[in-house]
Amino acid sequence: MLRKLYLLFATVLFSAVAFAQTGTLKGTVLDVLSGEAIPFANVIIERNGIQTAGTTTDFDGKFTIKPIEPGTYTVKATFVGYQTFIMTGLIVSANKITFQDLKLSSGIQKGEVVIVEYKKPLIDQDNITGTTKTAEEIVALPTRSVASVAATTAGIYQRDEGESLNVRGSRSDAIDYYIDGIKVRGSLGLPQSAIEQITVMTGGLPAQYGDVTGGIISITTKGPSNKFYGGAEVESSSLFDKYNKNLFGINLSGPILKKRNEDGVKENSIIGYFLSGEFRMVDDSDPSAIGNWKIKDGVLADLKANPFRPAPNVSAGFLQNAEFVRLDDLEKVQARQNVAQKRIRVSGKLDFKPSKNTYLSLGGNYHYNKGHAYTRVYSIFNSNNNRQDISNTWRVFGKLTQKFGTQEADDEESASTIKNAFFTIQGDYTRDTHKYQDDSHNENIFDYGYIGKFQTYKENIYDRGTIFDTANGHYLNGYIHSGWTDTLYTFQAGNLNPDAAIYTSKYYDMFSDYGMTSYIDGYGMDGVIRTNLDLQGVGLRNGERTQSIYSLWYPFGREYNYYGYDYETQTTFKAIGSADINDHEFSFGIEYEQRTDASWGVNPIGLWGYMRQLANKHLTQLDLSNPHPVFDENGIYKDTVNFDRLFVAEDQSFFDENLRKKLGKSANNLEWIDIDSYGPDMYDLDMFSADELLNNGGSFVSYYGYDYLGNRYTSQPSFNDFLTKKDKNGNYTRPIAAFQPIYTAGYIQDKFAIEDLIFNIGLRIDRYDANQPVLKDKYLLYDTYTANTTKARNLGSLSQFGEDYYVYVDDIENPSSIVGYRNEDNWYDATGAEISNPDILINAAGGKIAPLVKDPTAAVNGDLSTAAFKDYDPQTIIMPRIAFSFPISDEAQFFAHYDVLTQRPPERSRFSPTQYYFLEQNIGGLLNNPDLKPEKTVDYEIGFAQTLSLKSALTISLFYKELRDMIQVMNLPGAYPGRYLTMQNLDFGTVKGLSVAFDLRRTNNISMTANYTLQFADGSGSSATSGYSLANTEQPNLRTTTPLSFDQRHTISLAVDFHYGAGKDYNGPVIFGKKILQRAGFNAIISAGSGTPFSKQSNITQEAAFGINDRSTLEGTLYGSRLPWQSRVSTKINKEFEIKWNDKKRSNVNVYLQVQNLFNAKNIISVYRATGNPDDDGYLTASASQNEINTKNNPASFVDLYRIKVNNPSNYSLPRMMNLGLTISF
Repeated sequence: MLRKLYLLFATVLFSAVAFAQTGTLKGTVLDVLSGEAIPFANVIIERNGIQTAGTTTDFDGKFTIKPIEPGTYTVKATFVGYQTFIMTGLIVSANKITFQDLKLSSGIQKGEVVIVEYKKPLIDQDNITGTTKTAEEIVALPTRSVASVAATTAGIYQRDEGESLNVRGSRSDAIDYYIDGIKVRGSLGLPQSAIEQITVMTGGLPAQYGDVTGGIISITTKGPSNKFYGGAEVESSSLFDKYNKNLFGINLSGPILKKRNEDGVKENSIIGYFLSGEFRMVDDSDPSAIGNWKIKDGVLADLKANPFRPAPNVSAGFLQNAEFVRLDDLEKVQARQNVAQKRIRVSGKLDFKPSKNTYLSLGGNYHYNKGHAYTRVYSIFNSNNNRQDISNTWRVFGKLTQKFGTQEADDEESASTIKNAFFTIQGDYTRDTHKYQDDSHNENIFDYGYIGKFQTYKENIYDRGTIFDTANGHYLNGYIHSGWTDTLYTFQAGNLNPDAAIYTSKYYDMFSDYGMTSYIDGYGMDGVIRTNLDLQGVGLRNGERTQSIYSLWYPFGREYNYYGYDYETQTTFKAIGSADINDHEFSFGIEYEQRTDASWGVNPIGLWGYMRQLANKHLTQLDLSNPHPVFDENGIYKDTVNFDRLFVAEDQSFFDENLRKKLGKSANNLEWIDIDSYGPDMYDLDMFSADELLNNGGSFVSYYGYDYLGNRYTSQPSFNDFLTKKDKNGNYTRPIAAFQPIYTAGYIQDKFAIEDLIFNIGLRIDRYDANQPVLKDKYLLYDTYTANTTKARNLGSLSQFGEDYYVYVDDIENPSSIVGYRNEDNWYDATGAEISNPDILINAAGGKIAPLVKDPTAAVNGDLSTAAFKDYDPQTIIMPRIAFSFPISDEAQFFAHYDVLTQRPPERSRFSPTQYYFLEQNIGGLLNNPDLKPEKTVDYEIGFAQTLSLKSALTISLFYKELRDMIQVMNLPGAYPGRYLTMQNLDFGTVKGLSVAFDLRRTNNISMTANYTLQFADGSGSSATSGYSLANTEQPNLRTTTPLSFDQRHTISLAVDFHYGAGKDYNGPVIFGKKILQRAGFNAIISAGSGTPFSKQSNITQEAAFGINDRSTLEGTLYGSRLPWQSRVSTKINKEFEIKWNDKKRSNVNVYLQVQNLFNAKNIISVYRATGNPDDDGYLTASASQNEINTKNNPASFVDLYRIKVNNPSNYSLPRMMNLGLTISF
């Protein structure tokens, strides 16, 4: 009795976390002839030769083994007088019960063994909507993408190979990925050889899963082996295309320490390891079915030698020769240019099993990727300036599982109440970092935008006049100094950005050759550049970039203008306590997760122009109180009076002060500093103050979790620190905290089976705390009186309005009357009548909304304080989960589930104090909303499964979803101090559908799964920003449902496996006695789907160009048109060989050819709204466009360049891609 109480106490005590990804094996050991149960038989399971768990059957021959890591196992059953029974290939999936009876035959001789292969049941008794793919199935498929493997599941939409997924009408951000129980942040990247199993859940989620509203994709990695083994893989596409994908992988596994039996023989491994790695190089990882265009190398060389030509009227300046490029000057290429990537993936696991009931696992994985990002507008002329991205993701975990008692102890009495008690504790940590840069400059901020050394020569200018010399007490007549003028502007090209420097060098040459006239009067057509204005934005100064070509492309030499890095971490603690109490499997858990998001970035090129603005701005005036008459050597007045520059201390920038100090000058020195005469080494970011770099909202830096100079904080600053904290120089430091939301959860779940009837009933409670300040009211940045306050009553506020109603007046500084009220998003006029918008209140206050603020002076002066803010109110959500399945007959099953799911705000929920601080400079801008609430989904499903034959089954399910509180852009008219856009929980939707799955087990040489999904996904927004355009027009925040942009009405997926067996199972052709196709065959994925919706427009707009302010006009209804159907066939052909090294050592070799998009289908995945075509927006042929086209410098060149631009490769699917590969095991 005490033992049972201890087990119950331990189970509850260690129910400490949210979940463990484990499965359960249940069954009965039977006599094969009589069918009678065999009590007290021994049952063990092995994985890779290592015994992982075991038990004995009870009086009724029944057994339960748990917890079991998902994977493929060998089951052994033994009993005195019976042959040893071995079943190989048994599949255990995460969060599922695998039912398997074991039938033993009477043995005559000792050592007789019966070996059978596990046959996956046609109908899964523990049905979770979705599928499980084993390592063997994953490797056989013609894809290396986890997402594409998951996309073979019914109810999942994927636009193209490798892209993100939508599960049953949910947004793509509604999916969570897990690796060994770790929620994925950053890259999912795993070596394919490390994956043991992928489980896809599209519905019926158990209570241990939270923070998700779509589906779960759970990956289990491989574990150690009891014997050493390894494998290697090479794969390349270089024989077939210009994408040049080359991959090398390796994996190793084995024991480190084995346990010895009484005879000293080594048996099971106590400590074992598994390690795998993968290295990939590829020139283009995301090509297009239509290829790409680039300028011919020879033509580009000519452009660099001669970037300009004189305008028809040479006095008008010079034109870019790139604007005269024709189609013949370009060439079509298969791969995009300068987008090569190098990728490393590593995964490892170390398992330690000191005793039968204790299990410790340590593991992790690492992903590194370095490459250049594709920039379409650079692709013709300037691909060498593509941005470089470097990403690192690593995650580690430790998991301890402890079982209680022994099976023998549990069987002391058959009615034992508590069995299979265990607890699992898991901790994990993930770090994901990204760096974005120009790889020729890296972190050297002032190298960005540096063209060369410019020297400005100045002289005084004079006007005839008279001044009074206060020092001498008399008037001075003559030439009075009135200012300065440039006389010469010289240039010496730098070597940091040589292509950009070409423009300036050639401009200087042509300015001289053509005898151009300077803006400085009085020199004539001497071809001398005397001021920066003479460059006309064609020759480049430091901090300037090349002009576009017809707003279509950028020419060579345009630099990438960003350097920055992101830092994200996730720390999670989870645990689960579980026990079988009679027929119920109870589990209780909690989860704690802390994330940290930090980022820093700078737009460095513009700093050059900004330094020119900040330097000398306090020296722009003359010190008229201190004239300096000019006398000759004889003391005779020369009719000339000069002045020093007037030092205006309050106008001197912190940057200027620091620069003068670095130059060895005093801070109050009066010398004019020529910024461009110094190289990048002269300048540092710490010469600026935080406010200078924030630039009154036109920020050069963006940051949180770092200071404004890019140093990561070791502690969290407060919002008040942002408003008040200063450095030793008296400058505000503007610290911004990292985003550190806290997510906690607890659940209780009862999973039980009554005969073949399985129930899974759970209750989950999630608590999300954004852990940051939020506005008390989203319309108000300053603390405001409500209607029930004395201040408002004195102005005559209406008695029916109380503390929930804010008051608006006629004048914010000197209010004399109330003009209206507001409660949340509802507006009222002065009489209390509800109005549709606040225009009446705005007009009554003289054109700007006027809330009755508590501190009018602060509001008018823009002195933000913490008074209008509060801490985020943590959100607690209760989510019931109910799922069950039961057999209607031996060949049919019914299943159903009801789930309530929630997910934390997926984007734009971070508190950004600069957005509020500079709101008046960004009226109408889109701001984050730190007060967003979790999104919610209610999910229903009923289904029916039926075996059609001994080797085939059909599953039909109906599903329905209600999407609630989805994130969308909202317009806030009447906000003070100005209107802005923000995110809000506005959107909603419904999804209803039917999925049909057909499963054919291997019949002769073929096995197949086929899925069809019919879906109707409607909602008020397809993404969090799909309503931005409407909100930006200041239209009311109206919501109406339309088809979602990813609503694929019909989705078909077919996975086929055709292989010839070996030996006696071979039934293929024989030539000269050779079974030439032995262990050969192919796998294919065939997918097809109807087109997704888009909105037609009735007018022609210039879609291919950028910076054009065209507004489209809707034709018909939103998302009322659809793209054409698309289809894709991918296959993997392989042949296996066996290499016999000696009598004991053999290796398996697999040679394969993988072909994606076998028929090179040019599937259309996006079109232009006016024409419905992927290659034409209608602009070039529209009659209204012809006059504008003819005004171009070269209309024919414009047409050629426009046609290439408008036929966007991104409007098409991936092309056919072929990879030849070889794997070997040893």
